[in-house]
Amino acid sequence: MSNSLPPTPGVLASPSVAAHNPLPPGMRDVLPPKARFQSRVGARIMKSFELFGYARVWLPTFEYAEVLERTPSGGGALRFVEPESGEVVALRADMTPQVARVVSTRYRTQPLPVRLCYQGSVLRRRRERARTESQVVQAGIELVGSSGLEADFEVLAALSAAVKAAGLRRFVISIGHAGIPDALLRGVASAERSAVGEALAAKDTLVLSHLAQRLGLGRQAALALVGLAELHGGPEVYEPAARLLRGTSAESAGLQLRALCERVVAAGLAPNVIIDFGETSRRDYYTGPLFQVLAEGPGEALASGGRYDHLYPRYGLEREAAGCALDVNNVCWALDAEGFVEPEFPKVVLPRSASYELLMALRSEQTVCAVAEGAAADYAKSWGWDFWLEAETTPRIVAQGGESRTLSATSPSEQAREILAFLRSVREERASGALTKAANRGS
Repeated sequence: MSNSLPPTPGVLASPSVAAHNPLPPGMRDVLPPKARFQSRVGARIMKSFELFGYARVWLPTFEYAEVLERTPSGGGALRFVEPESGEVVALRADMTPQVARVVSTRYRTQPLPVRLCYQGSVLRRRRERARTESQVVQAGIELVGSSGLEADFEVLAALSAAVKAAGLRRFVISIGHAGIPDALLRGVASAERSAVGEALAAKDTLVLSHLAQRLGLGRQAALALVGLAELHGGPEVYEPAARLLRGTSAESAGLQLRALCERVVAAGLAPNVIIDFGETSRRDYYTGPLFQVLAEGPGEALASGGRYDHLYPRYGLEREAAGCALDVNNVCWALDAEGFVEPEFPKVVLPRSASYELLMALRSEQTVCAVAEGAAADYAKSWGWDFWLEAETTPRIVAQGGESRTLSATSPSEQAREILAFLRSVREERASGALTKAANRGS
């Protein structure tokens, strides 16, 4: 069954009704079955995080603005005055600063490292014309009080496992290191660094050459900076990168990046790994390795993360930290693009005359069932349910494809067994037919 529900009469509001009940800009309703699909994907991601030892926390939707403002991205997309205190509060744009507040106040003396995971909605102002939704469902982890190769690898391993647990099979992990361009640009003003970052992101060697000259970088640093734009790909970039960075202030960061990428590839964390020595995304935030997960569909990253050792001192606590966050909406989008089909329990609509015992007997066997006020067939067809029970005369179970079976039993438990047997036979026959069609197409 598809993960999306086609518009049907009576399910979605008409344009005239919607015009009188508008949503704020950037907000949207998530209707069934997409809401069910998204919640299940999120649940699989969180379960995967917990298997890595990350304990779940629930965080408030808004915080005092000054708490969120301690990170470049955490200031919040919407602010207002909290009536009781008169303080300015903000709806969160990211959960990392909230976790930093929790760790610095509640887990200051806890044995290290602290491992926490979270899921919830964040609010972001979109700048892209094609993407207007502001509410993002985010799930992530924070590893606090641990550093080095093993810690960075753990975060990447947990992220990879979560993406796979969600159901995605075709994805790319792109890995860079914020310390490489930062080391080459040491002493350069932040405004100039932004221009360099844009040129690196565009892989524009000509602009980088002009900038290096204008900034007065030494010959070796200038050559390294311009060369970073071409150092992205597979393991073949390691040797040119080593030659380019040898003897520069970025050499150590380059070696760290290589060691991490080799570990990721050896562990098979992703079908494809891109090593990008010139990665510059959010260098104002990350201090070490940084990474993204990419896949067909959304047109933007499904997940991102990295090391940010300068965050916790802003909350009065000296701690190294690394983490990652997935955009659950984008993960679902990528799953749809890959053709992933969410496993479904069979769903049966029963008439009002059906007994409570029959309903509970079906539910005890993991069968979704509900009662229709009117005709069970109309309800099932309108809401896209698979089966319904007709009971005007002799009870008969009917499938959307037209298959049916008259029930011979009279007791609820025996009727439930007959219904379940029919459901299994129809689903098995359809699964077999789908495999046969796929095989015929392949041949």
